[in-house]
Amino acid sequence: MKNHFIILTSPPASGKTFFVENLLQNLAESILFVSPLRALANECLAKWAHRCQVVTPEEALIKKNRAKIVILDEFHLYFYWGDTFRPAMWEAFYELVSEAELVIALTATLTNEMIDEIKNYGRHFEGVSWINYGNQKLKNRPNQYIRVPNSKKMGEIIEFLDHKKGTNLVFCKYRSEVERWNHRLSEKGFSVWSCIGGEASLFSLKVQAENPPQFIVATTVLSHGVNLPGISRIFFLYPVENLDFWIQMVARGGRRGEAFDVYALENPNGLKWNRLLNVLAISRLSLKMKWQQTIEQIQEWFLKA
Repeated sequence: MKNHFIILTSPPASGKTFFVENLLQNLAESILFVSPLRALANECLAKWAHRCQVVTPEEALIKKNRAKIVILDEFHLYFYWGDTFRPAMWEAFYELVSEAELVIALTATLTNEMIDEIKNYGRHFEGVSWINYGNQKLKNRPNQYIRVPNSKKMGEIIEFLDHKKGTNLVFCKYRSEVERWNHRLSEKGFSVWSCIGGEASLFSLKVQAENPPQFIVATTVLSHGVNLPGISRIFFLYPVENLDFWIQMVARGGRRGEAFDVYALENPNGLKWNRLLNVLAISRLSLKMKWQQTIEQIQEWFLKA
């Protein structure tokens, strides 16, 4: 399939890495694996350095790495990051594909706009193929999806729930919010790790070296490319409007087959969701929290007495 551009879409955690490993085992041609995520590139380099080249787009431009087969991981990020704060991603794309005999783009999410844009530059290839095993879908769905009415209630729920099993992942919108929640949960006696942009590589090493904490608090930096411990609950502290990012974030749960719950401020995208069951779940939680507060007040009263 010389001079072909192939897009492979499949849900998060559905085996795209195994697909790459299969290629490496069965193809003799030189292969270049390009990851826009530094942490993921480091992991792949450790596994595949003896079989292929592994670089970020920016490194590809500097090192002038060339290969007959180019694999572009997390391809949707070229349209988000490459169109905003990392224009070098598109520069590397056009430079690499102009010389490659075969380009394979891997992603879990492609919008209609992205597909139209791909068709526009498809004329540079003899053929463009889309192998679709599932686009903008979850492989592992949450056990429960609970819509929380407001951020105050979300904070109360996070602190109230029993966190003895598994690791909870809290997604924050801003770096300052990550720092605030890290401090808040640490003061409550929970073990907490945090991660913001620029820290993913160090965080990945920490995951490999230490026992998992009760909480991981992060921005969207952990929605791609970092292997996390088994996640029991995911909390969204802000509404996520972008479906692609929402799917990537929810997909951090269940990657090892474990059951997980999601607590969010907005209605779910593409999930079966029962409003009545959601209201009952929130009502039960509210009653439990009020009952716990009452018990604590009675205990405090007896101590004072």
